[in-house]
Amino acid sequence: MANTGVQEQGDAMEQAKSARLNGWQRLLIALALIAILPAVGLIVADWESADAWVRDLQQLPPNRVAIEGAGDVDFPATMSSEAIDLVVGAAAGKPEAVRAGITAWTAEFNNVLRAFIADLNRALVIRIAAFWAGGVALLYGIGWLIAWVRRGFKP
Repeated sequence: MANTGVQEQGDAMEQAKSARLNGWQRLLIALALIAILPAVGLIVADWESADAWVRDLQQLPPNRVAIEGAGDVDFPATMSSEAIDLVVGAAAGKPEAVRAGITAWTAEFNNVLRAFIADLNRALVIRIAAFWAGGVALLYGIGWLIAWVRRGFKP
């Protein structure tokens, strides 16, 4: 009976010892944590701002179009000729209808642009996170393979 208690205590100590991280595992964790810093730096450096894109697009000179009944109207440079034709056709020569069409088109364009930028940023984060996780997994796999081969040479 006493021997069983000592054996159980030895088993518990062995489990506690095996639950601790060895030096190589600690090195892998340290390298993974260090490698996350440049990954975050890349995300911050390449992050796109939809507001900056909108400001840059507003700097472009507008397209001035002569409309019968409304005179010369400035359309955003990003507005295609097809979109201009749709706004002009729906406005029927009324200046306030043309302005309302331009405002509606600009709001929709900005929404689409913001969704595009959000997708770009999401893809950036996923790509860098996958690269970081793949690097950590590769490093762990190489260490595991080296340890496996080394154990094969032990008597």
